[in-house]
Amino acid sequence: MKIILPVPVTDLTLKATNVAEDDHAVWSALTTYARGDYAISLVTHTVYRSLLSDNIGHDPDLEVAALADPLVDNPDPVYWQIIGATNRWRIFDGKPSQPAVQVGSISFEVTPGVFIGGIAGFGISANTVQVQVYAGPDMIFDNTVEMNDESAVTDWLAYFVEPYRPLEDFVLTDLPVLGTPRIVVTLTGSQVAVGQIVMGYVSELGITPQEGISFSGLDFSYVQTDDFGNLDTVKREATRLSDFAVTVPRSSIASITRILKGLRGGEPAVWIASETSAFAAINYGFYRGYRTIYVGADHAEISIEVQGIV
Repeated sequence: MKIILPVPVTDLTLKATNVAEDDHAVWSALTTYARGDYAISLVTHTVYRSLLSDNIGHDPDLEVAALADPLVDNPDPVYWQIIGATNRWRIFDGKPSQPAVQVGSISFEVTPGVFIGGIAGFGISANTVQVQVYAGPDMIFDNTVEMNDESAVTDWLAYFVEPYRPLEDFVLTDLPVLGTPRIVVTLTGSQVAVGQIVMGYVSELGITPQEGISFSGLDFSYVQTDDFGNLDTVKREATRLSDFAVTVPRSSIASITRILKGLRGGEPAVWIASETSAFAAINYGFYRGYRTIYVGADHAEISIEVQGIV
């Protein structure tokens, strides 16, 4: 069982990308916005929508900061609605269900400034994902992941009749040991989408046998039946609840507990019980709880429940 502890990507560490930040015009204090007009902020990399007519001179970034201030009671009126991150920054916004989209390819270069041992992607729609790591001018790691799911092809008939099902997730945990790498990621395809890219330090928790992995679906859709039996449905996002049983040495319990304690409060991480895509044993989410059971003189079993992030 491994986890990737995410390192945030910021304006300082994102060195290059081919994704433009031009979803809408940049907010201007001189522009009068009508109800429903959009604007973006290049400071917070956020898309906003105007909620009122004759909206002029009201900085959406300042309004959001005021709304987060507990000393401000029910600010009125509210001029702006947050739609989400700009297309460029959706790759790193922590919301896999809101992907960055671009025709042909999406590529970016980051210099995180710290050791990076693993990288994972979620909500991916691409033919290939190439990850390269540089030490100065020298490329020391180059791995291309083919985003094809061939698990349904079990015989020649399935080869010809099964529909093409691309993989949506990938994970690599063998990036070279280097203190300050330069990482270049390139995704290619006809219409590329990236829900989330997560990179960071890889921590080994213990051993998770195949029989110690289970998961279930969590659907946020709205389904209601009226008095006449008619269904009223609204399809929303769905995610995965993963249950991992991890066998660890007793001598490691304290350090593992410190890691889990540091991830409390909904802190996201990439949880990897198996890197085999067909097992669906990878989840980007937060733990809902854990339980430790001493099962022998030298070992213990930690049960961890993880809820995926949408």
